Amino acid sequence: MEPAADPPDNERSSRRAPRSVLVNQAAELLGVSRRTVYNRIREGRLRTIRTRCGSQRVLLESVEALLREMVAGRKGATDRGADV
Repeated sequence: MEPAADPPDNERSSRRAPRSVLVNQAAELLGVSRRTVYNRIREGRLRTIRTRCGSQRVLLESVEALLREMVAGRKGATDRGADV
């Protein structure tokens, strides 16, 4: 009987806990204040998880999605000739 092969990297990573960052790190990545990050969380534009000790962490995939949204919004504004 052969030992089970390791799953491919993409399958292995999908079983891990989601990658997350601290609120202040999310603010730095987005170029906004911590207050803005909390506002985006409340609006549902950023997703979070709670750690065992109760601190809130922002899911990195939601930060990336919001960054893409922000870039697309800027690009649309410059395409229309608006000052940015």
